[in-house]
Amino acid sequence: MATETYKFLGKVTADGSSSVMTLAGIPQTHRDIEIIFQAKTNTGNGAAGADITLNGDTGSNYRQNGWGINGLSQLGNAQATTHFDINYGSGPGNVNSQMMGWCKMYLLNYTNAVDHPGWYMNSSWDNYTTGAQWWNGVLYNPSSAAAITSVTWTAVYTLEANCSIAAYGIDYS
Repeated sequence: MATETYKFLGKVTADGSSSVMTLAGIPQTHRDIEIIFQAKTNTGNGAAGADITLNGDTGSNYRQNGWGINGLSQLGNAQATTHFDINYGSGPGNVNSQMMGWCKMYLLNYTNAVDHPGWYMNSSWDNYTTGAQWWNGVLYNPSSAAAITSVTWTAVYTLEANCSIAAYGIDYS
């Protein structure tokens, strides 16, 4: 049975003044990568989403197929876009609602393949709802082999201080 080893590769933390976080300089030292996003806004505007891009790539190289649940409602999507689309606050938009959530993304062969298949799951909640859960199969497919060296989270609203992106390299023995 294969044994996984995880190694911390880096982290970036929001300072509370921007809606964008980028973790750059990801070392090419492992087989797979796991990326953990933690995000929160204090907007009263309701649902807050985010885009995840890899290597600053905004071409049509992202595919995702997923489903989710928000309360009693089930939702689904399949799309090819210029980013991975995340909803981390699926609340009703009540005034002073605190939108928060996390996303865990796992990407295979992040160092040199053309196809980087993977998955992510994310969860979100606010002060007024029980929140939502999403599961997605994903594929990052740039036009040529490209190691993943950076990941960017672009939110709709300003991220609170101490939100973060952390990356972990994974190997098997």
